[in-house]
Amino acid sequence: MKKGLIFLLISFAGFSQQNFFNVPSSDITKAKHVFFQQQLNFINAGFQSSTTFCYGLGKNYEMGLNVIGVTVDYAASLADNAGTFIVLNGQKKWDVSPVFSTALGGQIGLSSLADGGAYAYSNGVYKLEHTKLVGGIYYSSDAYFGPESRGFNASGTLDKFGFQAGIERNLWKEKLLFQADFISGRHSLGEVVLGGAYFISKNVVLSAGYQIPTMGSKSQDAVVFEITYIPL
Repeated sequence: MKKGLIFLLISFAGFSQQNFFNVPSSDITKAKHVFFQQQLNFINAGFQSSTTFCYGLGKNYEMGLNVIGVTVDYAASLADNAGTFIVLNGQKKWDVSPVFSTALGGQIGLSSLADGGAYAYSNGVYKLEHTKLVGGIYYSSDAYFGPESRGFNASGTLDKFGFQAGIERNLWKEKLLFQADFISGRHSLGEVVLGGAYFISKNVVLSAGYQIPTMGSKSQDAVVFEITYIPL
C-alpha cells in the first residue's frame, strides 16, 4: 500500500485514551476498572473503526490498548486493514489544585505493515462548575500523523510538535454536553471536531460530531460517532 493511502486511513482514528473526539480529555480510569470506547468515522468512501481499552492502575495512572484504523471501503465491500495500528497507551495525571491538573500520556505501537509509530502529549486541565478546558502540546511520528508540519514550527526538530485543545460544556442536567476539540497541523489529523455527548445512563455515553479539516491539512470531512463505557 502506498504511504499516502496509509496516512489517509489513519487520519480518521482517535489517537488517545479517554477523549473528546481526538484530543485526550486527560480523565483517568478508576483503579481496577476498565474504560471502553468505540469510535466510527464516516466519509463518502467508507468508514473507519477505532477501539480503546484502558485499565486503572491507581494513584492517577492508567494503561491500555488501542486498535486504530480498521477501515471499510464501500467500493471494495471489504475491510482494508493494511493501515491498522495496534498500540499500547498510558497516562499519568497530577492534581495541582481542585480546579487545575496536568497530565502526561501517549501511545506506541506497530501497524499491520510493521511500521512503528508514537504519539505523546502534555495537557493542562482546568475545570469550572459547568465547563472543562484542556490544552497542551503533542509530539507525533510521521507514521502516525504524516510528514507534514505539526504547526509548532515550520522546520527542524520542533516541526514534530504541535498544539491540541478541547472544551466540554454542560448544556442540560449533566446529561447533554457540548464538546469540541482541535489538533494543529497540515498532516492527516489536522482538524476541528464539533459535536456533543449524551449520557444514556450513568456510565454509557453516546457522542456525535462533525470533523472539519484545518486549512491546508490532509484530513477530510467526516461524521463521527462514539459509544463510551465509563466505570463508576
